[in-house]
Amino acid sequence: MRGRFTTKGWHRTFREMAMPFYLVHQQILVAFAAGALWVPYLRTFPVMLVVTTIIIVGASFLITKSPSPVRYLFGLPTPKGSCLPGPKLRGFLPVLVLSGLVLYHIVLANFLPRSRRVNKGE
Repeated sequence: MRGRFTTKGWHRTFREMAMPFYLVHQQILVAFAAGALWVPYLRTFPVMLVVTTIIIVGASFLITKSPSPVRYLFGLPTPKGSCLPGPKLRGFLPVLVLSGLVLYHIVLANFLPRSRRVNKGE
Protein backbone atom coordinates (compact mmCIF):
# COMPACT_ATOMS: atom_id res chain seq x y z
CA MET A 1 0.00 0.00 0.00
CA ARG A 2 2.78 2.44 0.88
CA GLY A 3 4.53 1.87 -2.45
CA ARG A 4 1.44 3.03 -4.29
CA PHE A 5 1.83 6.58 -2.94
CA THR A 6 5.58 7.01 -2.46
CA THR A 7 6.95 5.82 -5.80
CA LYS A 8 5.17 8.36 -7.99
CA GLY A 9 7.16 11.11 -9.71
CA TRP A 10 5.12 13.91 -8.17
CA HIS A 11 5.90 12.72 -4.65
CA ARG A 12 9.64 12.89 -5.25
CA THR A 13 9.29 16.34 -6.84
CA PHE A 14 7.31 17.66 -3.87
CA ARG A 15 9.85 16.20 -1.44
CA GLU A 16 12.65 17.98 -3.28
CA MET A 17 10.66 21.23 -3.39
CA ALA A 18 10.26 21.31 0.40
CA MET A 19 13.70 22.73 1.23
CA PRO A 20 13.72 25.49 -1.44
CA PHE A 21 10.14 26.37 -0.48
CA TYR A 22 11.18 26.72 3.16
CA LEU A 23 14.26 28.80 2.31
CA VAL A 24 12.68 31.31 -0.10
CA HIS A 25 9.12 31.70 1.16
CA GLN A 26 9.77 34.53 3.60
CA GLN A 27 11.88 36.59 1.20
CA ILE A 28 9.30 36.37 -1.56
CA LEU A 29 6.40 36.99 0.81
CA VAL A 30 7.99 40.11 2.32
CA ALA A 31 8.99 41.50 -1.08
CA PHE A 32 5.49 40.97 -2.48
CA ALA A 33 3.81 42.38 0.62
CA ALA A 34 5.98 45.52 0.53
CA GLY A 35 4.93 46.20 -3.05
CA ALA A 36 1.32 45.11 -2.65
CA LEU A 37 0.60 47.42 0.27
CA TRP A 38 0.28 50.27 -2.20
CA VAL A 39 -2.47 48.55 -4.22
CA PRO A 40 -5.81 48.21 -2.40
CA TYR A 41 -6.94 44.90 -3.90
CA LEU A 42 -3.55 43.20 -3.68
CA ARG A 43 -3.06 43.88 0.02
CA THR A 44 -6.06 41.80 1.10
CA PHE A 45 -5.06 38.58 2.82
CA PRO A 46 -6.72 36.06 0.45
CA VAL A 47 -5.22 37.66 -2.67
CA MET A 48 -1.79 37.92 -1.07
CA LEU A 49 -1.96 34.30 0.11
CA VAL A 50 -2.92 32.89 -3.29
CA VAL A 51 -0.52 35.01 -5.34
CA THR A 52 2.51 34.49 -3.11
CA THR A 53 1.84 30.75 -2.85
CA ILE A 54 1.81 30.46 -6.64
CA ILE A 55 5.01 32.51 -6.94
CA ILE A 56 6.80 30.56 -4.19
CA VAL A 57 5.79 27.15 -5.58
CA GLY A 58 6.96 28.23 -9.03
CA ALA A 59 10.29 29.51 -7.70
CA SER A 60 10.94 26.35 -5.68
CA PHE A 61 10.03 24.19 -8.70
CA LEU A 62 12.53 26.14 -10.83
CA ILE A 63 15.19 25.70 -8.14
CA THR A 64 14.47 21.97 -8.01
CA LYS A 65 14.83 21.60 -11.79
CA SER A 66 17.87 23.91 -12.06
CA PRO A 67 21.47 22.81 -12.77
CA SER A 68 23.42 21.06 -10.04
CA PRO A 69 25.35 24.04 -8.52
CA VAL A 70 22.08 25.81 -7.72
CA ARG A 71 20.58 22.59 -6.34
CA TYR A 72 23.60 22.14 -4.06
CA LEU A 73 23.25 25.62 -2.59
CA PHE A 74 19.67 24.78 -1.57
CA GLY A 75 20.60 21.47 0.09
CA LEU A 76 19.42 19.19 -2.72
CA PRO A 77 21.39 16.16 -3.92
CA THR A 78 23.58 16.61 -6.98
CA PRO A 79 24.65 14.12 -9.68
CA LYS A 80 27.90 12.19 -9.13
CA GLY A 81 29.94 14.21 -11.63
CA SER A 82 28.86 17.61 -10.33
CA CYS A 83 31.38 20.38 -9.66
CA LEU A 84 29.77 21.07 -6.28
CA PRO A 85 30.55 19.91 -3.66
CA GLY A 86 33.36 18.36 -5.72
CA PRO A 87 36.10 15.90 -4.84
CA LYS A 88 38.68 18.62 -4.15
CA LEU A 89 38.76 20.02 -0.62
CA ARG A 90 36.19 17.36 0.34
CA GLY A 91 33.23 19.64 -0.30
CA PHE A 92 34.50 22.72 1.53
CA LEU A 93 34.87 24.90 -1.59
CA PRO A 94 31.55 26.75 -1.08
CA VAL A 95 32.39 27.34 2.58
CA LEU A 96 35.76 28.80 1.64
CA VAL A 97 34.25 31.06 -1.02
CA LEU A 98 31.57 32.36 1.34
CA SER A 99 34.13 32.85 4.12
CA GLY A 100 36.30 34.85 1.72
CA LEU A 101 33.33 37.06 0.81
CA VAL A 102 32.56 37.68 4.49
CA LEU A 103 36.17 38.62 5.21
CA TYR A 104 36.18 40.94 2.18
CA HIS A 105 33.02 42.62 3.48
CA ILE A 106 34.50 43.03 6.98
CA VAL A 107 37.69 44.57 5.60
CA LEU A 108 35.73 46.98 3.42
CA ALA A 109 33.40 47.96 6.25
CA ASN A 110 36.18 48.63 8.75
CA PHE A 111 38.86 50.18 6.59
CA LEU A 112 36.91 52.23 4.05
CA PRO A 113 37.38 55.95 4.80
CA ARG A 114 34.39 57.58 6.46
CA SER A 115 34.03 60.14 3.68
CA ARG A 116 33.26 57.41 1.17
CA ARG A 117 30.58 55.67 3.26
CA VAL A 118 26.96 56.06 2.19
CA ASN A 119 25.66 57.14 5.59
CA LYS A 120 27.23 60.54 6.19
CA GLY A 121 25.29 61.15 9.41
CA GLU A 122 28.10 59.69 11.56
